[in-house]
Amino acid sequence: MKLLLALFAFAATCLCQFPTTCPQPISPQSPNATIGVCPNDFTIIGPALEAVHSSKNPPTGLAVDPSLNIYLTYPRNSGPTPNNVVLCTSYTDEVPWPSAQIQNCTAGQNASECFINVQNVVLDSINQLWIVDSGIPPGNKSAVPYGSKIMSFSLKGELLRTYVIPQELYYDNMNANDVRINNTLGTKGYAFITDESASGSLLSINLDDGSVIRRLHNTSVTRADEKYVGTYNGEPIYSWNGTNKSFINTGADGIALQSGNFYWGVLASRRFYYLSQGVMTNASLSDEQVLAAVQFPGQLGSEQAGFTADDHGRLYLTASEQNAIYYVDTLQQYVNETVNSVQPGGSGLVAAENYVVKTLVRSGLIQHADSAAILQGWLYFCTNQLALSPSRQYNNVDNRKGPFRSYRTWIGRGPAV
Repeated sequence: MKLLLALFAFAATCLCQFPTTCPQPISPQSPNATIGVCPNDFTIIGPALEAVHSSKNPPTGLAVDPSLNIYLTYPRNSGPTPNNVVLCTSYTDEVPWPSAQIQNCTAGQNASECFINVQNVVLDSINQLWIVDSGIPPGNKSAVPYGSKIMSFSLKGELLRTYVIPQELYYDNMNANDVRINNTLGTKGYAFITDESASGSLLSINLDDGSVIRRLHNTSVTRADEKYVGTYNGEPIYSWNGTNKSFINTGADGIALQSGNFYWGVLASRRFYYLSQGVMTNASLSDEQVLAAVQFPGQLGSEQAGFTADDHGRLYLTASEQNAIYYVDTLQQYVNETVNSVQPGGSGLVAAENYVVKTLVRSGLIQHADSAAILQGWLYFCTNQLALSPSRQYNNVDNRKGPFRSYRTWIGRGPAV
């Protein structure tokens, strides 16, 4: 009994003595060096975050135009939303964009003319705004006819052109999730799209003739990890239907165009890849040839939802498991350290085996950063607490706590072109 009391007393003493501030070193020769002893061992990394908008509902897509107007998308993956795409008119106010009429299809309306389930809105290099619409209504598993599409708009909100993904490509619940545009490739440019279905795939659209190619369907580079379990704020995350457990199986998701390559990540994994845009758009190549051309730099250490890229060859990756945004330099001239005997500086592309993923910013405020965009030296991103949503919580409890904030942080660079 005395021994037990002594142990309780010792434990109480240890708890009382755990520091609330970093203790002073005993001597210069004997510093307090144990990681975790000091509260400031858990520091915020990187530049400050500036909140730029507060949303009542969780957004997935974000774009910024040359006047620094912010556009957000509110998807309908879990149910209807009044507006699918909005323009932010103040820190808390929004208006439907480009109009109220386009936000919801009317009975009998052709689904190519209206929004079904917009996932993202993106600015291209010639100041056109593009939306990517999965075409999958709430509660459905596959897109409706003419519903899966991308649409380009002027900054005034004028519809310029719609590119419909053909129904013959809807197989395996194809789910268009994100889009990037290269206005200089080919005659009138190409659009690149990720398909986040369980089987996953990548699509390219020729913006001249509207032809669509679907690549790498149901391959290891577009599918989720088998029985993938991620973490969020220190908690393991599963997929739940009431008390029935399964595993998140989201496929190819985040996307960016950088240094002539098409980069993508598989959300239910910690993997990212890249492929030459020229290979991706070459209809004469077989899927086997395209797969053989895919580059795998290695796991990046986090589940990731959104990618973006700057004009100095840097790729940014939103790292939801670490409440962070990561980056990797893809141009050798901007590398500042020796990696695998390759000296810093130089020219050309960084070899895949020499990629080093680093942390740009880490903060408790980054609660599942989703889409990101760069303009006038700022990196913007939205947050939506996806892992706390009902489909990822036991008994489908909604543990998200709004408002859902979008932020920006200074990087001093412009968008990739």
